Amino acid sequence: MLSVLAPALVGSMLLAVLSTVADYVWFRGIPQHQVSSGMIHGAVLFAALGAYLGWRKGKVGAGALGGLVSGTAAALSFYALAPIGGYPMMIVSWVLLWIFLAALQTHLDGRLDPARAIGRGVITSVAAGLGFAVVLFQLYRDWPPEAFPTFRHFVAWSMAYLPGLYVLLKR
Repeated sequence: MLSVLAPALVGSMLLAVLSTVADYVWFRGIPQHQVSSGMIHGAVLFAALGAYLGWRKGKVGAGALGGLVSGTAAALSFYALAPIGGYPMMIVSWVLLWIFLAALQTHLDGRLDPARAIGRGVITSVAAGLGFAVVLFQLYRDWPPEAFPTFRHFVAWSMAYLPGLYVLLKR
């Protein structure tokens, strides 16, 4: 259990730092949600996660590229689907993101299996979704805040990513 928990914790803290910085940028300088900023956010965040997943397997470049593609594709799917179904389409994009990341992880493990990646991705998206619900409830119910609570964001994002990464990294 510890052999999976430690890397999941490191990964969740990496993503928490990036997500906290991104939240701060959105808080300070992006008055309205824009497609370009959402695309950049998804690409950078998940390229970093992919690089971390790849680093663990000695394949940083492949991991970073896979993460970049995963984050960009998920963000694109949201912006393509949102005009049809609104904000709830984020759920579809969320599931797709974790399926892509599960495919990346199985590829980095040396055995890309699409059926396994889909199953693993769906299960991971549920675990990660529970963590993400914590963030939505803790951080965004009163958005924007009067002052930016950096430590609170970091802790909430760390908790949010941990369940998904734990499931993703478990064999």
